Amino acid sequence: MKHEKQLQKYRAQLVREGVLHSVIFGMLTGAVIGFITFLVGAFTRTNVLWVGLAVTIVIAAVASWLFYRFRFRPTIEAVARRIDLNGLQERTITMVELQHDDSFMAKVQRENATQELSKHTFQLVHAKAFLKPLLVMLCALILMGGSLGFMITQVNAAIDDPPITDEPTDDEIFQEMIDELLSIINNANIDVELKSELYGMVVDLEARIPTYDTYMEKYTDVLETRNEILQLIEDNILELEDSLMNIAEELQKYETTEVLGLALATWDDDQIIAAFEYMYDRIDELLGQELYDDMLQTAIDIETALADAAGTDEAMAAALQQLADAYRAAIEDFQPGDETETLDDFQVGQDAALQELLAAVQALRELVEELMELQEELEEEIEQVDEFPMFLPWPEDDDSGEEPNDPDTTSENMVIDGETPYEDVYDSYYEEAMDWLTSESLPEEMRQIIENYFDMLK
Repeated sequence: MKHEKQLQKYRAQLVREGVLHSVIFGMLTGAVIGFITFLVGAFTRTNVLWVGLAVTIVIAAVASWLFYRFRFRPTIEAVARRIDLNGLQERTITMVELQHDDSFMAKVQRENATQELSKHTFQLVHAKAFLKPLLVMLCALILMGGSLGFMITQVNAAIDDPPITDEPTDDEIFQEMIDELLSIINNANIDVELKSELYGMVVDLEARIPTYDTYMEKYTDVLETRNEILQLIEDNILELEDSLMNIAEELQKYETTEVLGLALATWDDDQIIAAFEYMYDRIDELLGQELYDDMLQTAIDIETALADAAGTDEAMAAALQQLADAYRAAIEDFQPGDETETLDDFQVGQDAALQELLAAVQALRELVEELMELQEELEEEIEQVDEFPMFLPWPEDDDSGEEPNDPDTTSENMVIDGETPYEDVYDSYYEEAMDWLTSESLPEEMRQIIENYFDMLK
């Protein structure tokens, strides 16, 4: 119909107006969000440049679509009302409302409205309608740009300014060291019982540190606990090594098991496998009673060695007992002429015992390696303290009420050897210590402890 084509022509104008308004208000919304994002970044001194720009663009796009979809998309009724504002006295809107009415009066009204529309060409969109929204959007963009600049300034200032940190106290330094020791022990893959004992020692140290009044008391307790822990680990390593060496030495006492004992002493899998092969080969050619006697004697020798060896590892003892049982089981129903069947049965049991023994030796080897690694880590954590000269400072208090003795002769004011006054060597030791601090790679907490120590002696 003619009037519908006329309305669609004017609707195209309002569509362009609606799109432009939607873009303006969408960009305004995005700029406000960007302003807030950059302002937060400025106050937290966090670089959110790309995040802020991405958020601004996404919000602007989404908001533009929403504004057009729900606010600025023109309907036919809206077009009719805008046309009527140009002096048509609601003819257009009435025509739209009566478009489905087929009465005579409705047809006359539509024809009249169509004729009026044909007589005029209206410009429904005017530039001044965009002036205020554009000004508001421009202000929002300026604010966003200002917050962006402020954020960049604050972030750069945070990079240039060194972090402000409080000087750690002695308790904090020692606590950090203790926390590191606890972490090393907790992460160690060692026996649970030993780990619990080491952990308990450090926890007890942690509880004692705050009870001391002087730096030297804390310092001394840390060193003593460290030495106790390292000695305990060393003893455990020796105990594990001895557990293998003891059974190895006992096995070497007997002709039937000497080669196996020598192989175990090497901790080497290939040597142990070769020893098992040798033990099989030495009975492979034996016949009758000689075979029976030799296999029985070997089982007895293994069991005797196990009984005489002190502290043999449980898994290793079980594997060796399994080997002795393989000898006994193979000859349990032995009869002359059954040599081949006996040796076949024995070989099955021997292979099973070999796998168990190799697993036990590997577990011991790994445990010793873990203990050695733990020992090294603990030594590295505070080993630098031992390289540092120790002094006994001048006593701060004298409860006797007497004047202190000559500083050059008072034992409390001597180097730890009890003979040399520390004031005579302080300067040289201090220079040596400072040179050492700058040349060595030390944990920060250790460096701070040493500096505090010398400050205490001044």
